[in-house]
Amino acid sequence: MFLNFMGWVLVVVLMVAGFAGCFIPMVPGTPLILAGAFVYDWMVAPPGLGLGWGNLLGLTAVVVLSQIIDFVAALVGANRFGASRHGVIGAFVGLFVGLFFSLPGLLLGPIVGVYLGELYSGKDHSEAMRAAWGTLVGNAAGVVSRVIAGSAMLLWIFIALKK
Repeated sequence: MFLNFMGWVLVVVLMVAGFAGCFIPMVPGTPLILAGAFVYDWMVAPPGLGLGWGNLLGLTAVVVLSQIIDFVAALVGANRFGASRHGVIGAFVGLFVGLFFSLPGLLLGPIVGVYLGELYSGKDHSEAMRAAWGTLVGNAAGVVSRVIAGSAMLLWIFIALKK
């Protein structure tokens, strides 16, 4: 009884944190939702009534696709708006430094990093701002894709459990 209760608590915490993480850079939202699905299947669901391997593999595919789209969206956004190699490196450095400044740092770090990287590479202020804007657009597209993937995963889980 206690183990079942703790399993439910863990499932809910993982899924809520996962969905919230879809909105926040550097928080693995969709993998947390997937972890919640696995915990449900292994700890909570009665034998034979869980999600099953087919659903778990499908959800895993959504996570992988979501991660790829998120990564590509940020790179395409930066490159499409003229970011150089220095700008991309600056984005990664900015993201790392932003980790130490909570959510505002995670959001602003890559943008400031691209801007400074572009200035370092010899671009003027307007070109650096354009590349930083591209990073912002790419990150926003990544957030949208994560939220869509996380919502689809939760919907998939609820539909699979209704059957």
